[in-house]
Amino acid sequence: MKMNFLKVIRNNWKKSAFAAAVSGYALSSLKTHIDINQHMREFSTNLSSSCKNIPSTKKVLVVINPIANNKKSEKTFKKYCEPILHLAGYSVELLRTNHIGHAKAFIEEMAVLPDAIVIAGGDGTSSEVVTGLMRRNENRCPITILPLGRTNQPLHKYFHYSVQSELDYIKSLCSALLPMLREEFIYQSVIRYDVINDDADSEKQLKPIFGLSGFSWGLLKDIDSTKEKYWYFGPIRHYVAAFGKLFSKNWSLVTDYVYTPPCSGCADCFEIPNDESTVLKQSFFGKLVNSNRRNVKSQKQLIQNSECSNELKGKMEANQIDITCIRNNEDFSELETNFISSLQPGWDFIKTIPSITCSSIVPQLVLRSRTIQLYPNGESTNDSYSIDGEEYDARPIKLSVVPNAIKVFC
Repeated sequence: MKMNFLKVIRNNWKKSAFAAAVSGYALSSLKTHIDINQHMREFSTNLSSSCKNIPSTKKVLVVINPIANNKKSEKTFKKYCEPILHLAGYSVELLRTNHIGHAKAFIEEMAVLPDAIVIAGGDGTSSEVVTGLMRRNENRCPITILPLGRTNQPLHKYFHYSVQSELDYIKSLCSALLPMLREEFIYQSVIRYDVINDDADSEKQLKPIFGLSGFSWGLLKDIDSTKEKYWYFGPIRHYVAAFGKLFSKNWSLVTDYVYTPPCSGCADCFEIPNDESTVLKQSFFGKLVNSNRRNVKSQKQLIQNSECSNELKGKMEANQIDITCIRNNEDFSELETNFISSLQPGWDFIKTIPSITCSSIVPQLVLRSRTIQLYPNGESTNDSYSIDGEEYDARPIKLSVVPNAIKVFC
């Protein structure tokens, strides 16, 4: 019997190989499904013990980009995340964005903010939510970010995870929700972007944009934005996009820049976040320390920093400019501007493609500042830059740090 079975396999080896592949895939999918269900059961069981004090009246607004993650974001959220929120006692309102600027305008014009906002999308969705919150004059509610978009750069600041499988992905979603359920948050600084307009007419001044991720302009930004066009190359699409730039003419940009040195807070720039002081006032502990907060503010206002308003100027020709908000060794936020100018067409560029895909190219100039202004030169061939993953026409722009501006659950 055994010999007949082996003989059948040998005589029909193509069909046997196909059947083995299908069976292996089915067993792997079944095991993943079982592991995910087991994880969700364990997470739900532990949820009640770790989140006992959450009032049932808390409301959360979920801002979801339905086309994120290959149009799977909403299905994934409703299957794994929404049940967790309901189990924890939250009332969930869903906002599906259907055009650019939808979330930004909706949050900016809301009559009453929810207790928290969940961002279920990529960097662009995060930027819109943060911009909508920052444009409001009243207190801002905290946010949490779910890894449901193509890129979630801010998320890697707060959660160090590596997605290797579908199970790991579901675990990362649960981990991203857990700090909100436990009410664990930090104050996060944001970057403010103001288009520099020579026209003094205030009606023509554009509203500022705010973001968490950063600013990107140049060759590497172009490579990153075009790699999805080569989706059919699978895991090597980033390499293919970089190799394709070998034949491009957009290799450098020229810009004038003006920046001010970093400052921890002085008479010119120090400001206590409105939402922090309000939270303190609303609590019993806040009543005890609020007077001390005001004393700290008055002492900070007495500090004079003659270098804070100094403007340092320069001009740079570079392949790439990246600007991010970091926290320095003195524990205050500043802008870090990296100028990369070492890339040239040819064989040397081909050898640096692995470094490009890993974002490990060493910059030739690094500036640390409180504000920086960029004035694109007419010699530049790159006519657009990226703010939190969204592309804008390259115009003169000012970037500023807004310290401790928003609460992020993490």
